[in-house]
Amino acid sequence: MRRFFAAEVVQSSSMDCGPASLKCLLDGFRIPASYGRLREACQTGVDGASIDTMEAVANQLGLEAEQIMLPADHLFLSGARHLPAIVVVNLPNGLTHFVVLWRRHGRLLQVMDPSVGRRWISALRFARDIYIHTLPAAAPEWRDYAASADFQSALRHRIAALGVSASAAGRLCAQALADESWRGLATLDAAVRLLASLQRARATSRDRARLLERFCANPQLIPPAYWSVRPAPIDAEGGEQLLMRGAVLVCIRGKRATPSPEPLLPELAAAIEERPFHPARHLYRALRESGSFPIAALLAGLLLGVGGVLVEAVLFRGIFDIAGALHLGGQRLGAMAAILLFSLALLIIEIPLFSGALRLGRQMENRFRLAFFAKIPKLTDRYFHSRLISDMAERGHVIHRLRLLPDQVRQALQAAFGICATAAGILWLAPAAAPFVLLAVAAALAPTFLAQPVLIERELRVRSHLGALTRFYLDAMLGLVAIRAHGAERSVRREHEKLLGEWAAAALRLQRSIVAIEAFQLVSMFALIAALLLSHPLQGAGIGRVLLIVYWALNLPILGQEFHTVARQYPTHRNTALRLLEPLGAPEEVLPSHSALPSHSALPSHSPAPSIEFQNVSVEAAGHPILQDLHLQVPSGSHIAIVGPSGAGKSSLVGILLGWLKPSQGAVLVDGRPLDCNLLRPRLAWVDPAVQLWNRSFLANLSYGASGDPARVGHAVDAALLRGVLENLPQGMQTKLGEGGALVSGGEGQRVRLARALLRPGVRLAILDEPFRGLDREKRSHLLARVRQLWRDCTLFCVTHDIEETRAFDRVLVIEHGRIVEDGAPQELSARPGSRYSQLLQAEAQTRSGLWSGSLWRHIRVHSGRIVEEIPSPVNEKIPETEVA
Repeated sequence: MRRFFAAEVVQSSSMDCGPASLKCLLDGFRIPASYGRLREACQTGVDGASIDTMEAVANQLGLEAEQIMLPADHLFLSGARHLPAIVVVNLPNGLTHFVVLWRRHGRLLQVMDPSVGRRWISALRFARDIYIHTLPAAAPEWRDYAASADFQSALRHRIAALGVSASAAGRLCAQALADESWRGLATLDAAVRLLASLQRARATSRDRARLLERFCANPQLIPPAYWSVRPAPIDAEGGEQLLMRGAVLVCIRGKRATPSPEPLLPELAAAIEERPFHPARHLYRALRESGSFPIAALLAGLLLGVGGVLVEAVLFRGIFDIAGALHLGGQRLGAMAAILLFSLALLIIEIPLFSGALRLGRQMENRFRLAFFAKIPKLTDRYFHSRLISDMAERGHVIHRLRLLPDQVRQALQAAFGICATAAGILWLAPAAAPFVLLAVAAALAPTFLAQPVLIERELRVRSHLGALTRFYLDAMLGLVAIRAHGAERSVRREHEKLLGEWAAAALRLQRSIVAIEAFQLVSMFALIAALLLSHPLQGAGIGRVLLIVYWALNLPILGQEFHTVARQYPTHRNTALRLLEPLGAPEEVLPSHSALPSHSALPSHSPAPSIEFQNVSVEAAGHPILQDLHLQVPSGSHIAIVGPSGAGKSSLVGILLGWLKPSQGAVLVDGRPLDCNLLRPRLAWVDPAVQLWNRSFLANLSYGASGDPARVGHAVDAALLRGVLENLPQGMQTKLGEGGALVSGGEGQRVRLARALLRPGVRLAILDEPFRGLDREKRSHLLARVRQLWRDCTLFCVTHDIEETRAFDRVLVIEHGRIVEDGAPQELSARPGSRYSQLLQAEAQTRSGLWSGSLWRHIRVHSGRIVEEIPSPVNEKIPETEVA
């Protein structure tokens, strides 16, 4: 049985509407699934933006799903059995988006929109957002569909909603069915839609049946926008075709009685098998790790403090009873001093309770923080590819809020104990007031507990929007120059304001819930207290007893409000812990034991270069193939160039060896054994513009991940042509390079990356992916020849767009559309007429001679910070070893 309310799942990025909708449906039918694993699946083998994929995945995960297309106005009919469903809607920016249409409640629809959460919206307004899809269909097939019981039932329901009698509706439907072509039913459907529009505009007469008959008799009166089908060109076989317009949705009939026979993808299996997180349990365990004694001492101190407050009140009451017996001023002063000393003792008890709770909070925060930072390096690349970096940073940034949880638990328990003890005191003094007292206690505690699910849901919505908002701050800092250069400030500001508005609306809804709960609590408690005091016989009772009852009774609402004020903070801590537990519970990258990993010092200096074999390897990303049917054998010590147009899959091929991508099909063998990236990495050198340069010294960047032997550092500096760069740095090797190498040029940064790779000991596999970007052609050629000489005994892959430079390689791979279209020696491929490699060589030569060497260019040379108008001929120019790019 499905839930009454749709589970609220708020997406972290605009690409997550698919997995968020699936998570909502699965939770709604009580099928546990991990949202994080669903997101990862939609980044690999599942296309989360495809409605066809949503149908297939929903069926595989235990739902009975069916993709259908029907006129949009049929979707909201009370008798229709199409809900719940995933519906495709239009966004204001023109893109499409998935939402879950869960239930209809009268004129309102319950919609779970992953971008904002649960919404209550009118059917008419929702209809304006539905994406209307156009699909070709054979005329006989559409005629059969329109004559089906479901379509006829919906059509009669729509006619009845216009106020047309059942007999007239039956006559109209019979006339339309009598027409053996598609036109009769299509005309009646369009006429009903037009008349409904006129009715909403109050532009129709009472005799709507006659108006319908006139529209059906004169189809030319109906505007094109009201037709759900229209004629299309005849197909190749001469059959009549129609273009059907309507809403596309995946409707859920319920849970599958039997599991799907299709095997689950590993990512989908992980989503089902992962156990749901229980933040309260993890928070309790984190507190227990500090030991049972501090917690027991805090509870004992709380009970002692609450009991002391009651005793204090009883003592104040005793003043009235013994006031007549204390005749001397010293006696009265002594009694007051005793009470004040007792009150001071109660205050002193609060100090260790407060400091102990803060100590527990700091310990718990440190445990979560250390666990989070220890977990981050162990997560796979796939995990980070499916999540925003800013969202992950926000999760780590808010860990400090958990330190307040123990103290707030202390305050909540103190208020709850105080409510119970105060109620017990009132019952002791006035047993007849038990009904009012018990109801007052329930009014103080029950609303807060009952409202926790609502507060948790709405606070999580606020926190999810807040995590998404951090993306704009990070993007604005990283792309400030590009944003200003392209005049994109208004676009970025508009998107930020849109999300900021959603966050503000979510925060306002949360505060409204809190205020409503507080108002109900206070009104109900004061009403019950007033009834208690009015019903209590005050006459004839001792003044001390009466005042104590009044004091305790009026103290109940204050304690109730204090309890609610503290308890309403729990959703914040719970959701903070939940968002933190998601990465903490994510599967880690499988690493061999430390003894199995070879250290740099243990690597043999002359170990053979690996041989590599790709056996029918295919790779998918978001359900789309990026590499297909790769068959490749690379002997040990081969130097292979990889060329092809941008986006062909060149970097993806070497990314398999680096561990970024996992084959969805086939196998990769290294020295005859399955690829193990952890064993391969100690022998691997990688040069790529994406390699990170840290905001550390020049020397620290060079020796990162390698030994810092001064002799080897000097050789690497010379080999990478960095001597001139080093001489221009103000502090030499101790000069910081800035975040991402911002304080050096692009070409200088590339050479720093190259020098870092050259310092790697025991390199047996070298991967160069556009290794010399930012350098001029002569330096690229010079450095490539030098690198190949230094790594002459290694297996080497070089991804490049310098086609001419690949002539010197042993072998060239030409990749297009994710496939290896040519493989062979460059001399053979270039001599083969019509080969793709020869075409790339010719295109590069024509570009160089016809475009870059043309007279329309003005030649300016920047050298050593100066602009030189005339540039010498590069043919006769000798490349200095230390020249700065």
